[in-house]
Order: sequence, then C-alpha cells, then structure tokens
Amino acid sequence: MVYDYLPFMIYPIYNILDRMDKSYAEAASDLGATPWQVFWKVQVPLSMPGVISGIMMGVALFVFTRNIVNKQYWGFFLFLFVCGGPFFSSLNLMRQYMALSCCLMAYVLWKKNHWVWAAVLFMLGLSFHRSLLIVLLLFLLRCCLRRTRSLTIIAVYLISFAVFVFGMDSIIGVIGRIVPSWGGYANIDTTASRNAVAIFKAVVPNVLMFYGLSKRRTLLRDPELLPAAASGSQERSLVISGTLTFAAMSFCFAGIMILTRIAEFFAPFYFVYLCRLVEVENRDMKLLLSYSIYIYYLVLTVVTIFMMNGNFVMPYQMSWSV
Repeated sequence: MVYDYLPFMIYPIYNILDRMDKSYAEAASDLGATPWQVFWKVQVPLSMPGVISGIMMGVALFVFTRNIVNKQYWGFFLFLFVCGGPFFSSLNLMRQYMALSCCLMAYVLWKKNHWVWAAVLFMLGLSFHRSLLIVLLLFLLRCCLRRTRSLTIIAVYLISFAVFVFGMDSIIGVIGRIVPSWGGYANIDTTASRNAVAIFKAVVPNVLMFYGLSKRRTLLRDPELLPAAASGSQERSLVISGTLTFAAMSFCFAGIMILTRIAEFFAPFYFVYLCRLVEVENRDMKLLLSYSIYIYYLVLTVVTIFMMNGNFVMPYQMSWSV
C-alpha cells in the first residue's frame, strides 16, 4: 500500500524542486545565510505547494480507491491514473489537481452521508480552482440516466457532436471568464491540435464505454462489483455519469488542451468503470482486455508525454542513451 501511493506524494515535491529558481538560494548564500538557513528559510517555503499537493493527492487517491474500487484492482486504477493523463497534467497544474483531490475526498464523504464535511471539502476545492464547478454536472446526469438512460446517452452525444462540428470558441470564452488565467486560450486556433493522436485518444474511451454497456452484466446492474463501502444504485449511476461525461468530452474537445484538462475532473470515474469492466469478464477475456488496456496506455504515455512532450511536462525527455 505504501509503495503504491508514496510516488504520488514524492514526485510533485521533486517536480517543484527541479523547477525552483536556483538564484534564490545563491542570493541567500551571498547574503551570509548558512546551508541550513538556505534550506529552511528559502527552499522549504518555495517547495510547500508541491508538498501540499503531494499529500493531498496521495491521501485523496487512497481514500477514493479504498472506498470505491475493489482491493484487487487498486494497482490497476493507479496505473490508469498515471498513464491515463491526470498525473502528468498535475505536474503543471497543481491547483487544478489539488481541487480534484478535494473533490474525490468530498465524494467519499458524501457517500458516507457526511454532508457538511463533503460541502466543506468541495468549497475548499473551489478555492483552488473554480472550474471544479463542472463536477456538479454528475448529479444532473445521474438523475437523467436513472429515468431515461438511452435517451440521455443519445442527447449527450448529439450535443458533443454539435460542439465538435461547430466549434468551441464560445465555450473557451466562457471558461476564460470563469478562470481568468486561462483567458489567453480564447485566441488560439482550436483545430490546430486535432491530429491523429488526439482523435485516437478520444475514440478509445468511447469504444470502451459502449463495450461495457453492451455486456450482459454491466457495472450498472451487478451490485457484487461494488465494495461494501460503496454499494448502492446511486454510486453506480454516478460512475456511469462520470464515464459518459469523460468520454463525450474527450470526443468533442479532442486536441484542445484547456478543455481536455477540464474533462480530467471526470477521469477517476472512467478509471473505476474500466476496473469493473475488466472484473466482469471471464478469465481469458479478462487477461486480453486488461493487457490491451495496459499496452494502450503505456504506448500513449510514451508517445504523448515523452516523445511529443504532451501537456508541456518539462522534466520528462525521451533519452535513448544508457
């Protein structure tokens, strides 16, 4: 358990230390500070965002997986979180993923009927990043799916197709007003990054989602697929709501970094869906499906992060030297 979750704390700290401006330490030394004073009064305060982000992410992932994912799939879920996009994005968007950490813990508290603490954590997440408000879409979709599942899925994909065809400029403008630091994206050509890799990344989640819905024993119908702490039809509805939202956003926002990062608020629910999708298969199909998912996300990580420098993750560079 320790070695599963400890990297989520350590690497944000390393990442911020690696990017720290060395001139601060040099200036402190020139002014007469001892090495200990440089460390304690300069480097530690500058590294605190990474420390806080790492602690929050590690604790949130532990709490979320322990209560939502069956124990034998904890490692699979964490692999998906790393190679599926959110972890590498978090290295550049600490505030957004501190908000996501608060959201995951708030969701677990909400499941346990601790409404007040859930609301407090959600508001804390909003203080880190206001785009967290989009997570409330889960509850709207949950209500619609419980009444008319097929019509809701059709409506969501019609909307996403319309957005994909007619453009996202107005959506980016609205997001720029909510999150002013993202306002500069409003002047970027939103179709410039729609290459084959971006489209392929958008297609795979949708294929896997519909494959799961076609199964006779889907995660929506089988209560045995839920850990005891997370049983109940409302939990299953929220998982499929998050999966549907993530898949639809991946399709209509393909290649647009600002919007795909917002879609990653729903990625944990999609990863839970994949864990349960693998779990319902028979032995042979389980191995085939799980290894296919492993290979796809490993290749995707190498291509987009290491070779194409996806999400501008600066510490990562592909090196063929020994």
